[in-house]
Amino acid sequence: MKKAFLMLFAVIIAAAVSAKPSPEPSENEKVRAAFGEQFSGAKDVTWTEKKGFYLASFKLNNDRMLAWYNDDGTVAAVHRAIQVNQMTFLAAEATNNLSKDKQLLSVAEISKDGDLFYLIRVDDVKCTSTYKISASGEYSRIEKIKKK
Repeated sequence: MKKAFLMLFAVIIAAAVSAKPSPEPSENEKVRAAFGEQFSGAKDVTWTEKKGFYLASFKLNNDRMLAWYNDDGTVAAVHRAIQVNQMTFLAAEATNNLSKDKQLLSVAEISKDGDLFYLIRVDDVKCTSTYKISASGEYSRIEKIKKK
């Protein structure tokens, strides 16, 4: 009985020592180093892992931001919550036209693969729509959710 107990205890200890918890997104050193260099003044940083990306949510210069990183520490995209008056003139004009007679829910500036564009969400009695607007004011609806 004693021998069986000692054997079980040894197995538990060996399993506990060899078992390594899955790493937290913030433990990826390449990602952490890249984030620290690019967003050195970031505050309230939280990390999550989604669809193969490390996602940092943080505040920088009073702006709420998100940054998506690949495993190798390269940034895939950056999202910044902004106001219409922070958009380019043509994009702001398109936003004002799209939100005429609708409620403007959100405006986000997205930098991805060297491109800069905006995502806006508007709401009316029939649906909630998301539009992608280029810096030059060209737009397309990318999502429409009908209300019941």
